[in-house]
Amino acid sequence: MFIAVPTLMLWYTAHAVLSRFAGTCTMGDTDHFGGGLIVGMPAAVVAIALLLLAPAGTGWRKGSVVATGLLAVLVLSVWVPLAISSGIQGHHLCGSAFDGYPMSNWERLIPLAHVAVACALLGACLRNVRRAWGAAHPAVAADGASHRR
Repeated sequence: MFIAVPTLMLWYTAHAVLSRFAGTCTMGDTDHFGGGLIVGMPAAVVAIALLLLAPAGTGWRKGSVVATGLLAVLVLSVWVPLAISSGIQGHHLCGSAFDGYPMSNWERLIPLAHVAVACALLGACLRNVRRAWGAAHPAVAADGASHRR
């Protein structure tokens, strides 16, 4: 499971980042954005499910989860500016210079979908790191549990 999650995250991150920068946007074309979403997003959803089902690990497993979290941060750093520009301010996915070209409303949701999935991945990673830390330090976990009640 701990080999599958980083592999899925590399797949998702590669498609998310490449779909942002590899297209030409000729005549306002946004197909590369949708392609990256369709090809990469299922891997991210499976990675989230595996992270949520994963037992608390030690050693290299923690490092694997932290590396997965760093990939999620990379996706966030690439897509948050575009989510603000396109999803919130209403500009074209290719930039404000392409605002004259038509774009459907679902295309405006592509950056927001990447941000939502990357946030879910980051949250699942942080949850696993906290669980692993609690399993490695039972006294800290016991103190934390008593304060939550």
